[in-house]
Amino acid sequence: MTPPHLALILIVCLVWGFNFVVAKVAVVEISPMMLAGSRFALLTVVLIPFLKVVPGQMWRIAAVAVTMGGAHFALMFAALDISDNVSVIAIGVQLNVPFATLLSVFVLREQVGWRRWLGMGIAFGGVMLISFDPAVFTALEGMALVIIAAFMAALGMIFMRQMVGVGVFTLQAWIAILSWPPLFLLTALFEPHEFARTLDASWLAWSAVLYTAAGASLLGHVGMYYLLQRYEVSLISPITLLAPVIGVFFGVTLWGDELSWRMIVGGLMTLGGVLAIALRKPPPADPKALAVKAAAG
Repeated sequence: MTPPHLALILIVCLVWGFNFVVAKVAVVEISPMMLAGSRFALLTVVLIPFLKVVPGQMWRIAAVAVTMGGAHFALMFAALDISDNVSVIAIGVQLNVPFATLLSVFVLREQVGWRRWLGMGIAFGGVMLISFDPAVFTALEGMALVIIAAFMAALGMIFMRQMVGVGVFTLQAWIAILSWPPLFLLTALFEPHEFARTLDASWLAWSAVLYTAAGASLLGHVGMYYLLQRYEVSLISPITLLAPVIGVFFGVTLWGDELSWRMIVGGLMTLGGVLAIALRKPPPADPKALAVKAAAG
């Protein structure tokens, strides 16, 4: 991975890590479905100029919109809503890493070498160590929701990896426009009072909605899609384990989550594993492939 691309994914992890606290602030005043719908409605306004039909790719785009769009965020926001501990949810959502890696092996036939498995094992071991903290057992319902949200995100990553010729902003525009109508419809059917409640929300809550749209989606997901077009899912996905470490840090410093020895040791393990994954050497070039490329050029 080149230094600029490594810097980009670190920025993505920082944005996503902070997003857990921001979203927790928002769900205090806005319901999870309404929050997710408002996020995508704002994105639609910004990204509508990039909306265009991409022949042969629309079913994958729709699949990403369902999995990584409305389903993932509605479930994650619901988990944050019923959990008092931001750090637990930040950790739990990273279960998308083993989900995505296994899916990439069986669906995409990606080859995962022992060094990457070891690095991912160390990193995920750190996340698991943190997850054994007693705070997890006070948020079992939230963990159940976030596990499903993590699987939805992993499915979305696989569909994104299979795309060809879909621009990063075009994809985000389709995710936005295909996500907010069903979320608002479900809100109207089951929580009709939430529309008026959202309009009366404070400036802090609306600032949080704006951050989840501009930061987590425009910067975070656009950056992630850009990287997935250049690197394997099994390389990119484990590096995102940095996000829960950052989320735990912000949960402790800004939300008041209790910091335990498990969080400290687990965080250091995660950082070490992520570093091992990011600094792996690329496989040697195939001489035949180089010869063909040279002849074509």
